[in-house]
Amino acid sequence: MKILIFISTCLFLAMVSSCIVQAPKYTGVEEVLQLKTGMTKEEVSSILGIPPYDLKSILDSTTTYIYKYRTTDRKTVPLAMNKTNGMKTKGKWVDLFVTYNKEGKVKSIDSCSDCEDTKVAEKKIDFNSVLLLITVTVPAILVYFGLQTP
Repeated sequence: MKILIFISTCLFLAMVSSCIVQAPKYTGVEEVLQLKTGMTKEEVSSILGIPPYDLKSILDSTTTYIYKYRTTDRKTVPLAMNKTNGMKTKGKWVDLFVTYNKEGKVKSIDSCSDCEDTKVAEKKIDFNSVLLLITVTVPAILVYFGLQTP
């Protein structure tokens, strides 16, 4: 009986560990809209609240860094869709390219919403997967133990 509980616990932990997803550090659209040409790298990082995500290019006269931000979407019932109803949710990942000149000032700001090929940095737990796992596994284990009693 103790072996069965040990094996069940190990299987449960193995399944829960597969629910971890990776996500980069990111900022929002509101912060991105505050950026202006002529700012320094420190000013950009303080406004965005994150350091650069990656380095895109280094040329003789410019250096381009990549930052990540997420758009804001909304969830609503399709039949009741109006311009202002619904609930705000996180949207897709967008790459922000900030190009600095030799003096360290922002020369240009570009974004790319189709650039999903960059790697992600941090891990988070997908709570929907964990909840699904628990709601399926726990009742099955309880039924099994219920059938074992004479």
